[in-house]
Amino acid sequence: MKAVILAAGEGTRLRPFTSSEPKVMIPVANKPILHHVVEALVDSDVTDIVMVVGYHKQRIMSYFGNGEDMGADIEYVVQPKQVGTAHALYQTKDIMDGEFLVLPGDNLIHRETIDYFLSERHGYSILITKNEEPSKYGVVTMLNGLVKKIEEKPAESESHLISTGIYSLDTDIFPRIHDLMMDNVYDLTSVMDDLKEDAPLHGISTDFMWMDAVYPWDLLSLNSAALTDIGTSSLGIIEEGVSIKGDVKIGEGTVIKGGTHIEGPAVIGEGCEIGPQACILPSTSIGDDCRISPFTMVQNSIVMSGVNIGPNSMIDSSVIGEGVNIGAGFSSHADAVDMKVEDGFEMVEKIGCMIAEDTLIGSGVTVYPGVVVGEDCDIRGGVVLRERCPPGSTVL
Repeated sequence: MKAVILAAGEGTRLRPFTSSEPKVMIPVANKPILHHVVEALVDSDVTDIVMVVGYHKQRIMSYFGNGEDMGADIEYVVQPKQVGTAHALYQTKDIMDGEFLVLPGDNLIHRETIDYFLSERHGYSILITKNEEPSKYGVVTMLNGLVKKIEEKPAESESHLISTGIYSLDTDIFPRIHDLMMDNVYDLTSVMDDLKEDAPLHGISTDFMWMDAVYPWDLLSLNSAALTDIGTSSLGIIEEGVSIKGDVKIGEGTVIKGGTHIEGPAVIGEGCEIGPQACILPSTSIGDDCRISPFTMVQNSIVMSGVNIGPNSMIDSSVIGEGVNIGAGFSSHADAVDMKVEDGFEMVEKIGCMIAEDTLIGSGVTVYPGVVVGEDCDIRGGVVLRERCPPGSTVL
């Protein structure tokens, strides 16, 4: 069976982290989200994969190649303009035959999720799960095991069941997509809602792993979940006096200097220098070629590759983009914050800061909980940041 992974979109609600990177390539547990999807498919013996790519497609294609390194056979189809998920799927019509799976490339799933869906599906099927904030998603109403209604992002929801965007379909779906696109319908949710009028659409409910990152702070939950089974390994150099507890994975060429304490689950990439006297606490991912200076603490955070964090700094529940350089004495503690979203506010129970790629931060900077800093900003020493900084800002 083939699987189609929809990976063409930008992920606008995850800005500023998608300014130069498609959402599917944002790292959690030091692997792109899309890597976790491919890994889950291969572990379920689904190795024939078609990726629909578009936004920054070369970043995806150069990372995965033909899929051989992951035990997959990957073919690419381009969606020239990102107008919707049904339109994306339609680009595969000439290379699909019979039944196939459809999956979003920007959700975190495990092998068990796919195994369960494969074992339970019959005919047209959709994988559904419960969610406490259903209005962010396609809300599903069920009756006797069949889908009665799918409504995309309703203001008020009569159900806590949502679509995961994982489907079992066959090539008969393509003429229907074509006809609906003639009426300017481009999303797969609407296509499936139309389909159920003529054919049974089975809803397969699961409690297995499925998570989506809608906003930047959601990446922390995905990261924590992806670290659950990280295991323990070290290809680096561990100096005397280092304390390591729990599951911790350390990459080749990384040096953990004396007096450093690391508590897992945590992953540290290749070519890093940690400490001395640094503290890395649970649910933290540190990418390749990072420098965490002495007396600095990082916890429950994503630190992407090429980041330098100066001494005597504290980072909690934050996402730090590639190439960010942070001076000494930086402070970003976490708290509950009402975050502005496109249709109002969302209460986030614990959030630090979100700093996008290639931003330079001077010494002695304090960032308030919930502050988002765009890419290529220059934050001068001693500044106290209380508000969002647009990309390219200079703050004196």
